[in-house]
Amino acid sequence: MTRFRVLRALLLTIAVIVGLGLLGALALRIYGAHRLAKASERYEREVGSLSLDDFVRPKISVEHNAVTWLRPGVLAAVFFPGETDLIGSLSAKSFSAWTPDDAAELETILLRNRPSIELLDRARGMKSSNWDIPYEKGSTAKIPDLLAAIRAARLLNARGRLALGRGDRETALLSVEALGALARSHETESATIMVLIGIAIEKYHLALVHELATSALTTPAELDRLDASLCGENLTDAVRRSLRSNAAAVVHDLDAHSALEGFDGAIPRKLEGVLAHLVAAAVIEGHLAAEKHLGAPIKVPFVDAGEEYREAGWFKHLTLVYGTNSASASARACAIASARDLARLAIALRREAFATGRYPPSLPAIDGVPSDDPLTGGPRAYDVRADGSAEIRTSTTVEIFRSITPGGQLFFDALYRWTLPAPH
Repeated sequence: MTRFRVLRALLLTIAVIVGLGLLGALALRIYGAHRLAKASERYEREVGSLSLDDFVRPKISVEHNAVTWLRPGVLAAVFFPGETDLIGSLSAKSFSAWTPDDAAELETILLRNRPSIELLDRARGMKSSNWDIPYEKGSTAKIPDLLAAIRAARLLNARGRLALGRGDRETALLSVEALGALARSHETESATIMVLIGIAIEKYHLALVHELATSALTTPAELDRLDASLCGENLTDAVRRSLRSNAAAVVHDLDAHSALEGFDGAIPRKLEGVLAHLVAAAVIEGHLAAEKHLGAPIKVPFVDAGEEYREAGWFKHLTLVYGTNSASASARACAIASARDLARLAIALRREAFATGRYPPSLPAIDGVPSDDPLTGGPRAYDVRADGSAEIRTSTTVEIFRSITPGGQLFFDALYRWTLPAPH
């Protein structure tokens, strides 16, 4: 009898615990759904629609779509072991720093990849693009091969540097124009990773623009081609659009699957349904909070919020798994916007020098280029030297740029310090 009472008490205890657990899970679901509804309502009121239909890109005819040539061009590139590392190294330094073996090996790689390069060159100058990403599928939407795009960008940059070193300015300009089209096609998409890849490609584009724009051999006609190759997308707006797309994907996934794609085993599968609405609400609330900081200048070395999240509790880690590191995306956008503005100003200054025989005493006003540097929030430095040359630069530091783009210090001078030759 005593054993029966003990067993009954044990079963009753287990039943109570299970019941409390189910009630707790139900309460979490209800609370999460309520919090998500409130966050979504506020988001749509203050930021914009959470319908994925708003992010489906308009169709572009095959003959006018840069991706018609960019996609096969990117995928056609063939690299043997060790070659991607070599190209990455060569694309980050001037031809004068290469060895004869570097140039010879690159020539072999370029010869093998002539079909890829010819396709990429066909896209140069094209402003319209659509990678046909099915945004309506939310987080399951398939995106292009982004690593292949980065490799192609490095190949084009290295090709341009080799051409300049050999005196082949036309091939260098072709590389600049193809790089501009490749960067632009990614920056105009709505997925955050696509925008960030576009920003990374534009870094290679602007570094090659720098080589040409600061050359004493550059002609006014070449300056026109450089100017036309520059990307025009407002990068802060592009990041904002991509965050909206991410938030809309969160809502879509819950509506379609009652769960979130992308937990990646961070929690037991049985808990995903319980926590999905709560995590989604936190992601959308995080995007709401990020809105006021998008495009903010970076005045001290950037602290990656991702590191803070990884050291935080498990719930914030889940939010990072499914959400987007908006602070990092915004900082990278500001950094490249700053470099792009310097490129536009450098080209305008060289045009003025060609027209008048000297550089102006102050920086010109250019439509679309703010008076203050997007990265620092302050004025740019500009000097006309006694020998007739000029320099324009940002006041940011290599430490700040390195904190935003790890490994990017190799591009620092090319992006943020433009020394212009004296007019002939």
